[in-house]
Amino acid sequence: VNVGCGQAEERVLLTGLHAVADIYCECCKTMLGWKYEYAFESSQKYKEGKFIIELAHMVKENGWD
Repeated sequence: VNVGCGQAEERVLLTGLHAVADIYCECCKTMLGWKYEYAFESSQKYKEGKFIIELAHMVKENGWD
């Protein structure tokens, strides 16, 4: 996938403090979302390594139902 990852930084999100890194398109450098690098609360550890892509950056192609 043509996605790059920025430097991780601590952010307070709705579910608590996380270390996240912005992800962006390698071609046009548009920020697409973020990747959870580290969760400080044990109940949020399942998010580590997962990606969030903001809906505004999703493009529907033919064939999607």
